[in-house]
Amino acid sequence: MRKLLPGSVALIALGLSASGLSVPAIAADLEISGGPAYKAARPVVRVYDWTGFYVGGNVGGHWGTDKITTTTGADFEGLGAAGGAAIDAASPATLHPKGFIGGVQAGFNLEGSGGVFGVEVDANWLGGSASRSLTAIPVINPLDVMTSTTQATFLSTMRLRWGTTALSDRSLLYVTAGFAFETLKTTDTMGHFGNAVVTSVGSSTTQPGVAAGAGFEYAFTDNISAKFEYLYIAVKNVATTIPATAAGGDGITVNHDYSDHVGRFGLNFKFGGFGG
Repeated sequence: MRKLLPGSVALIALGLSASGLSVPAIAADLEISGGPAYKAARPVVRVYDWTGFYVGGNVGGHWGTDKITTTTGADFEGLGAAGGAAIDAASPATLHPKGFIGGVQAGFNLEGSGGVFGVEVDANWLGGSASRSLTAIPVINPLDVMTSTTQATFLSTMRLRWGTTALSDRSLLYVTAGFAFETLKTTDTMGHFGNAVVTSVGSSTTQPGVAAGAGFEYAFTDNISAKFEYLYIAVKNVATTIPATAAGGDGITVNHDYSDHVGRFGLNFKFGGFGG
């Protein structure tokens, strides 16, 4: 058998040569080609989803504007119409209480083909006050002094949000609007006729209003995002009345037309990780 094998191989090679074919040519013809090229699958890139509940905190500043005007009674302290008109003409002023703001927020986002829709509520504590003293009022005693002090102490908002992820799936540009409730603390005082008789009225009241603004939020991880936000707050006017002294007569109604500008940074934690 071992002797026959080499001979058989030689005969096959001789036959192929006689027919004009070669072993390499047949090997080339038998080579399998044209099969599909298999490549490693591309990794799936996850798109961030803003949908879900979140809670967080914020810090920043607020810049208030309090436009003060008065309406003096026709017979305040016996000054008569001329004295009341003189007070009302001299009293208009604008105070600018400003200071720190800090608080907490919570909300829910729902992302769809039309953008990111959401609702947010917050509670914030504010600092800072402003005062003015009005002296040398025409017609009345030049030693009389009228003072006013304004301070915002608390702010809460309930707002709708709409945003777009046009920049990137983790970047949210948004606008927001809704209701506001702000607590204002005011003190208005009038010292009369250069003596020690002083009448004063203080008020701390929470007024309803509106809030509107815009912001930018970026999700650093599937759970943590940071934002910068601006809000404009306008609340219902506060009116107080400085009573007359024992001398009698009508009081002085002091009107506080208050609005606030808020700029703040915030951090949010979204529950559920990626995909809400």
